[in-house]
Amino acid sequence: MKLLIIGPRSVENNQIVAEAKKRGHKVLRAPLHEISLIIKGNGMRAFWRGKKLEKFDICLFRGISPNFAKAKTLARWFKFSGTEVVDRKLYNREYEFDKMFMSFEFFQKNLPCLDTFHFSTFEEMSRYLTKIPRPTLIKDIRGMHSRNIYSFKTKQGLERFFAKRKNQVERFLIQQKVEADYYFRVLVVGHKALGAMRRMSYYNPKKNKTPLSRRSAPSVLTNELKGLALRAARATNTDIAGVDIIKDGNSYKLLEVNRSPKFMRFSAVMKVNVAEAIVKYLANFSNKKSGL
Repeated sequence: MKLLIIGPRSVENNQIVAEAKKRGHKVLRAPLHEISLIIKGNGMRAFWRGKKLEKFDICLFRGISPNFAKAKTLARWFKFSGTEVVDRKLYNREYEFDKMFMSFEFFQKNLPCLDTFHFSTFEEMSRYLTKIPRPTLIKDIRGMHSRNIYSFKTKQGLERFFAKRKNQVERFLIQQKVEADYYFRVLVVGHKALGAMRRMSYYNPKKNKTPLSRRSAPSVLTNELKGLALRAARATNTDIAGVDIIKDGNSYKLLEVNRSPKFMRFSAVMKVNVAEAIVKYLANFSNKKSGL
C-alpha cells in the first residue's frame, strides 16, 4: 500500500507512519497548509516541497482545521484521480464542519443527543431564552479540543454573555449541560470499537488538581456503549472516530464524534495499539477497493 497522510507532525501521526513502515507500506506525511495546488489547462496537480502528490493508493486526512475548504478540494481531487480517501465524507457534497450539523445527524438517525440551540441573531435568541433549559453550555460552533466552552446556571448569565457579543450570536451553540463528573471516549476504527475509556468531564471540580495521567481510566465497553458508538460513527460516515458519550440519569447521550481523534492517551490507558489498527484498516480498505 502506498499511503499519504495529510496532517501535522503529531505523536499520533508519527505512530501511524512508523506502524505503516513496519508493515512494509510506503508512506508520506504532508501538512495540509504546506501543500500547493495548481490548475493548468485541463489538469490539476498537488505539490509538497517540490514533490508531486500522486499515485497513492489511499489518503488519510488527520487534522485539517482551519483549512477546511482546501482539505475538501484535495479530497475530491484525490478521489477523482483514483486515490481512496479517508475521511470519505470530505469528498461528499453534504460535508459540513460544525457542531450543529453533527447534532442534526444524530437527530436524523434517531440517536440520543443533547438539547441543542443555534440562533442567527440576538433578537431571535432573546425570544427563546426562557425555553432554554439550565444549566447550559455555550460552545464555539466550530470549536475543537474543548476550547471556547462556557457554562451558565442562570438566564441572566446567558443574557450577559450574549449582550457583549450581539453581532456574534451565530458563532455559538447552546447545549444542555449534563451534571456528570465523567464521560466516555469510545474509539472506533472501521466497524470495530477498540474499547471505552472514562475521562474527567470538562467541569469536574477535581480535574485541575488531578495529574493528566490520572484523568482517564479504562472502562467496560458495554453493549450499550459499543452499539451507540458504532451507530454514531456510521451516522456521521466517519471511518476513524473518537465518540464521546455521557450518562444522563439512566441513559446515555452523544456529545460528539471526533473525526480525527487523538489517541496517545487512549493507547496508553487501554493498552491498545491504535496506530496498528488504523494501518490494518487502511490496508484492508485499499485492498478491497483494488479487488485484491
